[in-house]
Amino acid sequence: MTLRHSPIAQVSRRSWRGWACGMLLGLTCAAAAAQTGELEDLPDFGDSAGAVISPEQEVQLGLATMRQIRRYAPIITDEEVEDYIQKLGKELGDQSHYYGDFHFFVIQSDVVNAFAVPGGYIGMHSGLILGSKSESEVASVLAHEISHLTQRHGARMIEAAKNMSIPTMAAFIGAIALAAVAPQVGLGAIAGVAAAQQQYQIDFTRANEKEADRIGIELLSKSGFRTLSMADFFERLQLANRYSDPRMIPEFLRTHPVTVNRIAEARERAERLPSKVVREDSYDFLLIWQKLNVMSMSDPAQARNYYEAVLRDRNYTNEAVVRYGYVLALIEGSEFVRARRELAGLLRDNPNLTAFRMAQARIEERAGNHLLALDLYRRLHELDPKSRAAAYSYAALLNHTRNGAAAKELLRGFGSAEQREPRFDKLLAEAEKLVGETANSHYDLAEYYRGLGEIELSAEQLRLGQVVPGLTHYQRLRLDARLEELERELNRLDQDRAKRREREERRRQG
Repeated sequence: MTLRHSPIAQVSRRSWRGWACGMLLGLTCAAAAAQTGELEDLPDFGDSAGAVISPEQEVQLGLATMRQIRRYAPIITDEEVEDYIQKLGKELGDQSHYYGDFHFFVIQSDVVNAFAVPGGYIGMHSGLILGSKSESEVASVLAHEISHLTQRHGARMIEAAKNMSIPTMAAFIGAIALAAVAPQVGLGAIAGVAAAQQQYQIDFTRANEKEADRIGIELLSKSGFRTLSMADFFERLQLANRYSDPRMIPEFLRTHPVTVNRIAEARERAERLPSKVVREDSYDFLLIWQKLNVMSMSDPAQARNYYEAVLRDRNYTNEAVVRYGYVLALIEGSEFVRARRELAGLLRDNPNLTAFRMAQARIEERAGNHLLALDLYRRLHELDPKSRAAAYSYAALLNHTRNGAAAKELLRGFGSAEQREPRFDKLLAEAEKLVGETANSHYDLAEYYRGLGEIELSAEQLRLGQVVPGLTHYQRLRLDARLEELERELNRLDQDRAKRREREERRRQG
């Protein structure tokens, strides 16, 4: 792909910096409390002599970490991006024989990085996708992170770091993501976590990274991707930054240390595998690249001017893909007449392509033509019933037009309970409120806040649900059970805060 990579919007950098400060404070409290063994938010995984943590405990750690990431990080909630990264990740994950489920997500950031969280969660920065030359390179990074999870490197790290408690481990996981967010933030609060991170990198990173390379390359081969892409990606990053200020090195190279020998070994492993027909970049990848590229622009006018220049200079390998990016830029700038005209040509050649039909529906929704947009979303959902983008967009517009019954029916029949995320809970809560199911609406809104790590807001929604007139026995039991669980968590948080205040008071008096 010959398109130029455009800079991320400044607003994105500011949001990252805000998340960094918030996470730094959280990490400081976690690290300080961990040193005295006073944090109880996360499950007790045993003392330093214990065995490797169980898969169930990994899931608990992953859920707790993800709530914090959702709370502070700019996770991309565009369902087309989510659908794509889940689909690509699943293709690789299915070849790994992992004991649990994988959950993939993309973070809005020009930083080139990716990371894995115990429990099956893998995050990739949009800057890494935009900086990749092929889908195989993106797949190589996902395969690498999947291998960290299948080999339970997080659990092995916890077992090996005998003096580090689980809260410190959670802080460490956050610190890796934090370093990618804003390495220039000069706050001393991360010092305690940084020491543990440094020791871990000395003792474990090299061995774990090589193991993840080896298994990741095998996953690439089994999934039909180009096995040399991993070495190519590492080498390109390293060569492009070999004379850079160390502070400007891509974060992927900081959290995944790369050496000449490691690159050579990865290339040798890839070349030893039997040669196969390598799959080309999928059309989905090319289109998602354009969507992320538009998101990275500082404003709609910049995006429009960029695509007009690319089309004028014929600086592309696939005109239809670039015109799709141009349509997205026009939609962002509310230039709906031009967007319709550009999209009409794309739809003539590909009338059933989900991405093009989603763009068509969004034009009409943004233009205020809700009846037409509803019809377009309905037909698209019927054409592609597994599309989260089609289902959620359709449900959201049904709610907006006060057709909660149809939205609820749509959502209840979509996907599996294990794969639903906070946005699903929010849409369902809105639909239930519209049809008068107030108690259920409070419960699902509580689930939404809980998924975002907003435990107090979640508990407040449950308390509101408890006083709704006419509760059924089942509704009361469900509300009571979830509130009891959340109150135990809030009590532990209050106890930790009280103990920290006592320690601070003793320090001041001493």
